[in-house]
Amino acid sequence: MMAALTASSLYSADIPALEAKAKQGDTGAQFELARVFLKGDGVKKDEKRAFELMSAAANQGHAEAMGGVGFFYANGIAVPKDEAKAVEWFRKGAEAGGPKAQLNLGNLLASGSGVEKNEVEGRKWIKAAADQDLPEALWAEGCIYYFGKYGEAVDYAAAYPYLLKAAQQGHPGSQNLVGVMLENGTGMQANEKEALGWFRKAAQQGNTKAQMNLGRLLGPENSGQTRRLESLAWLTLAAEQGDVPAQKLLPALSPEEMSKVRKLASDLKNTTLTKTSK
Repeated sequence: MMAALTASSLYSADIPALEAKAKQGDTGAQFELARVFLKGDGVKKDEKRAFELMSAAANQGHAEAMGGVGFFYANGIAVPKDEAKAVEWFRKGAEAGGPKAQLNLGNLLASGSGVEKNEVEGRKWIKAAADQDLPEALWAEGCIYYFGKYGEAVDYAAAYPYLLKAAQQGHPGSQNLVGVMLENGTGMQANEKEALGWFRKAAQQGNTKAQMNLGRLLGPENSGQTRRLESLAWLTLAAEQGDVPAQKLLPALSPEEMSKVRKLASDLKNTTLTKTSK
């Protein structure tokens, strides 16, 4: 999975100041402004301008900008897609210490996507990014141990600290998987209450699997009406996004109950959209 270049609202709040600093050659401002224009965060989206700014910062040695240029080439944004150039820039950024560049390079090497496959070096770069506490890298490192990827044996005890750290930083996939581990007692003592909490955090960020897990664990058959309605609402949200287990768990409902469930599902969805847009 490619680590994305998302804009930071902390920086994009004062775009004129960023513009002034970028014109003076401030690489940090150029990098942040590039992300702002790439996303269209408070400005009109302009991928060409974003690439120009990212390149300017990269050419002055900004580690994350080097990886950012690789991201443009890897995805064909503002420039023709070029995997060789993407790998070249990811490597420059990785060697300069950029965690997202390290993760992207590591993923490409480990999977052999656009480059000669080298799981050993790929693992090294993924681990380097995880050691810098990049949430996506912590997730990737945790999944390597959880699923036994790239020659590693399945090791839940090794996976959990990485996944938990990513979950604590708000990574929804990690939050969901931590919930699964806690619910099932995978490599630890089961704790349904904590599992529910992590499922809820991820579900509120729009994670479909967590919405299904939360709805399932709350129990559509639960006798408590409030809990039952919430369960059905989360299952409905997941089912509407194509989650097959959620679709199978949804029981037949009376028109009156269906109306209540859809109303709550709509409220939950709007709350989720508000949270994730901040």
